[in-house]
Parts: sequence; structure tokens; C-alpha cells
Amino acid sequence: MKVIFVIPNLLVSYKEFAAAPYVALPLGVLSIAAFLRSVGWDGEMEVYDARLSAKRLRNAVGEELFGDSDDEMKAFLAASKADVIAISNMFTSQFSRALMVARLAKEVCPDCITVIGGPHVSAFPEESIKEPSVDYVVMGEGEERFYCLLENLKKGERPVIQGVLKDESDMGLLRPNPKARICFLQDIDSLPLPAYDMVDVERYFTLQSSGYSPRPREWGKRAVALITSRGCPHQCIFCSIHTTMGYKWRPHSVEYVMNHIRLLQDRYEIDFIHFEDDNFSHDPERYDQIIDGLLGLATSIRWDTPNGVRGDTWTRERVHKTKLSGCQYLIVAIESTSQRVIDEVVKKRLNLERVGEFIGFCNEEKLRLHAFYVIGMPGETFDEIKGTVDTALRYYSRFGVWPTLNIAMPLPGTELHEIVTRDNYHRKQLSYGYGAIETGEFTPEKLNDLYREFTRKKVLIFVRRSFSSASEFFYNLRLVTQHKQNVWATALKSVRGLIQAESSSPGAVSL
Repeated sequence: MKVIFVIPNLLVSYKEFAAAPYVALPLGVLSIAAFLRSVGWDGEMEVYDARLSAKRLRNAVGEELFGDSDDEMKAFLAASKADVIAISNMFTSQFSRALMVARLAKEVCPDCITVIGGPHVSAFPEESIKEPSVDYVVMGEGEERFYCLLENLKKGERPVIQGVLKDESDMGLLRPNPKARICFLQDIDSLPLPAYDMVDVERYFTLQSSGYSPRPREWGKRAVALITSRGCPHQCIFCSIHTTMGYKWRPHSVEYVMNHIRLLQDRYEIDFIHFEDDNFSHDPERYDQIIDGLLGLATSIRWDTPNGVRGDTWTRERVHKTKLSGCQYLIVAIESTSQRVIDEVVKKRLNLERVGEFIGFCNEEKLRLHAFYVIGMPGETFDEIKGTVDTALRYYSRFGVWPTLNIAMPLPGTELHEIVTRDNYHRKQLSYGYGAIETGEFTPEKLNDLYREFTRKKVLIFVRRSFSSASEFFYNLRLVTQHKQNVWATALKSVRGLIQAESSSPGAVSL
């Protein structure tokens, strides 16, 4: 049996949609491949990443694509003669590309089995399995589930695996079922390190350092992403991460993490790490031990936390050691600056007073800090939403805490989706970037007006801070020039959203 793991080409522009092209090592695919090796699976495996050609194309329907053309992907799949084509899909905005690969596969290899995995199908399993070109959907963690699926296919058996769907008759496998085969990794230290040897690692480094990294603030030429833990015990109503990783927090041991880092340094000479955990600092003692490990490396390495850390577990000493260990910036998930909203609406266990202390520590230690905020959830008053926006801008202006503001979206599988459905708060999304929730306190239009005003003020603060000191000027100049594809695509997306909102929202504040 031959398996081809496919990372599709990217959709980067279509109508109001615009995204920056990006390339990064496909950790999920490489982890699954390594697991198959470790359990003695004897089939042939290959990884095909259609992004690596880095070509900019436009197809017949006007979509701008990044990577191989659809015809080139089709030719590769035809030549591969694969029995199973496993398609990786990390983002909802790219799901159309995953489906295109499945359709092309069925055209040229009608007898092949197509499988799609990743966060989108984990959040939208019922919708995904209805696609005619998709034979199986693998939800959540893929290592053991995909192995079990391959074993069933080899034996000609119908899979009965929790989280693996063939059609609508498998809906009972969406949740753990005592009659189903449960595939859930309890000890993630049992996983082998990703199969980096299956891809051209140097090609990824070249493209990332040429401006195609998914992380604009990547201060390295040989950067990698690491996930040192899985799962999240917190139950923020808007978050769907549990559909992929579950609620139980399962960390790698400090020894495992440091062995992984040392291997990457020795074999690939990496110079930057993105710790992509959703809960990197969940256990402060473990976090401290990892920091000590980084400080003890023979060659120091720079790093960041793009998915955020908790904001209420910090001391001045912890921030100081974090800076010394090579951290370039932290992101803190604040969500709202109203403690009532945090407690009663978001349902996140977070002490905002401690977050304020954390901001002060980072400012004193000159460690850059970013923050995530979410607005537009049922139960918020508009004054509370406005307070979050104003405070986010004040933190940026006074302390340099770069704000990322998001309008809440009711994703299936979240409590927010259940609330919106139950109370009939759902509004059809007007265009890319608009919210889809309306209550007696706000409408999508009202939130979008506020978002545009926030964006305008954020840009003005960015310009002012850029000229406030030589270090800030050169930092921001480096950000723009080193990753111009990413930065300018993001800027274009923001400007398009502002223009569309201006034309549809009379009286709104403009740039």
C-alpha cells in the first residue's frame, strides 16, 4: 500500500479574500509519518508539498494561487499511483484547495482512497464527509487514528474508529463511544520525533527566510515550529481547539523537549523556534525548567510564542529569565479587559489584575509583548466592548503591547455556536472580515465600524512609536522589509476590509 501525504497549493486572493502566501514544515504530516514508521507499518510513504515551487498563478475562475498549478498537482497524483492520498488542511480559508486535491485525485486515480485531516474537518465533520470526493475524514490527532484506518483498509474492513468518518452513518463516532475503538494518545512522549528526513528541510528554510514564513516576526534564517504540549483544560466559549486536541492538557516532558531542540540544532543548525503550544506556560514549573534548558544550551537560540501564554502566572524573575533565554516576544491571550466578561461571558479563568502586573514586568524588562482580544460575544454590552478596544489601544500606546483584535465567530463545536443557535443571534456574514453575531447590544455593522476605528488608531500609534526611538524605528523597518510579502498582503487585506466597510456603513470613521 502506498500513501501520499499532500499539502495543497494555497489560495492567496479571490474577490474580497486576501492572504499572505506562507511555507512552514508540515509538522502534523511529519509526526504521522514518524508514528507509522515507529509501529512498523510497512507501506510506502511520500510527502508532496505543492507550495514549495513558490509560483504565483491565477486559475480560470480568477483565484490567485501560490505553488504548483492544479494541473501540476493532477500530474503528480497521476504519476504517484498512490493507494491512499492523505490531504492536510490546517485552515478553513484553504479548505477549497484541499477539496480540489481530492477531486483531482479521483479524476486520475479513481480507485484511490482520499482522506482529509486537520482543524477544519475536526470542527466541521458532518459538512466535510458529505463531499463526494472525500472518502474519509480523520478528526483531531491523526497519528494513531490514521494508522488504524490504514490497517482496516489493508484488511478490507470498515473502520470503526472514534473520530474517523466514512459517511453520515458514522456520526456516532464524533464523540467517544465505548463500542468504538478509541484512539487517543495519553503519553505523547511515546511519539517519535517528526520525520524531518522525508522533506527537503533546506527548501523550507530558504522560502521562510525569503519572506514566506507564516510568522512575520521570524528573526532567524533557519526557523522551526515546535508543539511541546497538546490539549487545553480551559473552556473559553469561542475556542474550537478541543475539537482537534481535546480538553486534557498533555505535555511532553522537559527532557523530550530539550532532546528535540538539541537534535534540530545539531542536524539542521536551527536558529529560531516558534513554540506553537496553546498552553506553553500552563504549568509554570515545567515552563521554568524549559527556560533553564534553553539557558543551558551550548548555542543560544531565539524564540517566541505565537499562540499565546497565560497572563496571570508571571513573576518579575520569570519574565527576566524568559528575556535572558532568547525570547523575542510573548503573546498574552487577554480576550477582554472586563473581569465580568472574562468570568461570565468568556468563562476563562484569568485574573486581569495579574495580567496588568505581567504587562508591567515585560515593560520593565524590555521584553516585547503582544495581546489577543475577542469582541462581539453574546452577553457583552457595547460599552464593555468599547472598553476592551480603548484599553487595548492604551496598552499599545503606553507599553507597546501590540494588539490583535478579533470579532467573535460562532464555530461549530463551541459553546458560542450553541448559544448563538439557541438564542437566534446568528446573522449571515456580510463579507470576509465581518462578524456573524447580532444581539440587542450590537450588530456586525456596529462592530465593524468600531474595528475600523481601532485599525486607524492602531496605525497612527504604530507610526508614532516607530519614530519614538531609533530602536523602535529599526525594529519596525526590519519587520516590513524582511517579510514584505506577508506584511503587505496583510496590509492589503486590512485596506480592502476598510474600503468595503466604508461603502456599506454610512457615517463610519474612515482612514
